Amino acid sequence: MTSTRNQDIPRQVAAAQGYQWLLTGFGLYRKNPLLLSAGFGALFGFTALLALIPLLGGALSELVSPLIAAGFMAAYRVLDQNRTLEWSHYLAGVRGPLIPLMTLGAVQLLGMLLIGQVMFKMGFDPQAVAAIARRSDASPQELQALMNQILQAALTGLALFAPLLMATWFAPALILFGGARPATALGISIKAALRNWAPMLVNSLVLGLLLMLAYVIPYGIGLLFAMPLLFASLYASYQAIFAVWADDTASD
Repeated sequence: MTSTRNQDIPRQVAAAQGYQWLLTGFGLYRKNPLLLSAGFGALFGFTALLALIPLLGGALSELVSPLIAAGFMAAYRVLDQNRTLEWSHYLAGVRGPLIPLMTLGAVQLLGMLLIGQVMFKMGFDPQAVAAIARRSDASPQELQALMNQILQAALTGLALFAPLLMATWFAPALILFGGARPATALGISIKAALRNWAPMLVNSLVLGLLLMLAYVIPYGIGLLFAMPLLFASLYASYQAIFAVWADDTASD
């Protein structure tokens, strides 16, 4: 039998696991769908209120986002261990590695600000775009040049956002469960994402379709199901790639 102590971590898994993570996550979600959806609604409402604070709202929302992710990771760990989920479990990040998680949030915020500045300097200015679009005398050539400029800036922003997303994807769970320092968690998360780009791509495509369907449902009701399921899939992927396991199919 082969254990994780004799294998490389983060583990590399097959592409099909990306779909399996969603199924595993759905199985966990079914254990307490009401409290999981209510938890997302409450936490989303809290971040929405933070966003309303003048000047600082957006930054505060970004800073606390790893705390929310950690809360859901703790909630799904409780369900995975067949224990009773309680509201207090969502505060696992606040009561635990608060500073490391908020440091992670600061890295996310700084990364988003830098990406935004790069896109802005490349001509991605929503206000300028709207002003030109409203002009009745804008020529087709002018509008086409504007669209090309926006597209180039958007693609550049997406290319810059990808490594930031990979670095922060597993980082909250690594800090919460593994006690990793923020810099270590960011590096290991990138390593795991690069090793498992195929299953993560499959997982992202399926989750992306699910989120698109959720947005169609009025008043954000669909998100109360889709977002907890996204966190459930994230927990399942963390378990598959990082958690200690034993391969029962391996020969002794």
